Amino acid sequence: MGWRFRKSVRIAKGVRLNLSKRGVGVSVGGKGFRVGIGPRGAYTSTSIPGTGLYAINYFGKQKNRELPKVMQKASDQSESEGFNFEIPPELASNSTSSALGCLWFLISVIFFFIWWPLGVVGIISQIVWAAKSLNSPTGKAKNYFQQGKIALQKGEWQQALDAFLKVLEVKPEVNSLYREIALLYRRLDNPEEAIKYFEKYLAHYPDDAVTKLNYAVTLGTVGQYQKAIEVLQGLPTEMKQELVVINALASAFLGLNKPELALEILEKGPIRSRKTMNEQMKLFRYLLGLTYKQLGETEKALKQFYKIYAEDTDYEDVRDLLKELSPSFEG
Repeated sequence: MGWRFRKSVRIAKGVRLNLSKRGVGVSVGGKGFRVGIGPRGAYTSTSIPGTGLYAINYFGKQKNRELPKVMQKASDQSESEGFNFEIPPELASNSTSSALGCLWFLISVIFFFIWWPLGVVGIISQIVWAAKSLNSPTGKAKNYFQQGKIALQKGEWQQALDAFLKVLEVKPEVNSLYREIALLYRRLDNPEEAIKYFEKYLAHYPDDAVTKLNYAVTLGTVGQYQKAIEVLQGLPTEMKQELVVINALASAFLGLNKPELALEILEKGPIRSRKTMNEQMKLFRYLLGLTYKQLGETEKALKQFYKIYAEDTDYEDVRDLLKELSPSFEG
């Protein structure tokens, strides 16, 4: 068993200097309740005098919890999903500073009851510090971000975009926000600006595969098919097996009038799936039908379009395609 060292020295009424193997700390309070800061951070200590029972709670410390599994893969994401509602890391408060602020406030409250003039001074200084923080560039940026977050939750895309752009005006280094701005521009049907901000984001976070996928899809909407293919082909191997990536690659090859390459990609997909079709599966069969049509394989094209029509009679121009390829079709 290893030896441990701990010594507590009283330096003033209610104030103790705590020495241990881990380092030095200080605590304030009386029997039953104390607040302090030590090598592990700021804390409160509650005890029942005479029993030896006590509990310590460290500020900002939480028990380890099992991280939730990913709810949806990239293949299930739509444009309305994927926004990050967490405050950007560049604006996150320094945990040590926050802990010291909490400790100082608690000490001020305690001193208010021990010797109120000192307590009042402490509380006033805390208020002044908080006011300065709110008026600092970081404080203003946080305020704009919160405004954007609220607008985002309400589906007010333009208001959210305006607020996030203001964040960058006062704190240009908030690089992680480029992604949300890109998604908002795409939502507002401005793919050119979306592409610009996707590129800014990926310059700082080149390993974000989901954002690369969003970037590639947006490139395809403005006809930059070759560039979209290059981005999609650079995705991780396991991600390239997802249906959304297969669809995006096939769409790009069809855009370049290369149905043979589109078919090679689509044949990797779930052709034999008999499950009820979601939107990605409908798109997959639609692209497969268009590919067969361009290759002159009418019967195979009809088979895919009929499968879509059985699920959704109003999907894209499937009705017109069936009439074009099968004169006997009545729909």
